Amino acid sequence: MKVMEDQHAGCRVELANKITSASSQNERMDRLYIELVEAQATIEQQEKNHQILEAENKRLQSVLSEKEAQQLPSTVIEEFKKPYAFKIIIEDHIQEDLNHIYDVEVKALEAEFIEDGFIRGFMKGIRAIEALTHSQASGDASSDSGGEELESELQRAFALEEDEDDIEIL
Repeated sequence: MKVMEDQHAGCRVELANKITSASSQNERMDRLYIELVEAQATIEQQEKNHQILEAENKRLQSVLSEKEAQQLPSTVIEEFKKPYAFKIIIEDHIQEDLNHIYDVEVKALEAEFIEDGFIRGFMKGIRAIEALTHSQASGDASSDSGGEELESELQRAFALEEDEDDIEIL
């Protein structure tokens, strides 16, 4: 009986550690989610800037066409085109880098969500083992109070599980 109580106490300590770990992981997930939202806002702003630059490019191309029609020397036209072409190349590289960063962050979040699901399943298993151990230990003493204690323990476990789910939603 002493061994079972020691094991039960060990399981409770381990459970408390896992709950603390899960809570810190939820906080980390919240921080990562905020960073992801900020990255998405940055990407959206850069897409808007890109659209503005494209509109400006069309306008400049129109201006350039008008200038060519007026028989401007070809060297002037080429000099006009070079900085803008370089600007477009730079913007393309920036967009590729932003897409890569976004993909990396999404993959990191997916991995953390998978890990979080594993931990939640592990915690449910620990609770079930605790409830079973507790019911077996109390079953030796008296069957009437053991059922009530088991029911009370399960209600506490489900209440804890609902609290964890509420934390994850935040």
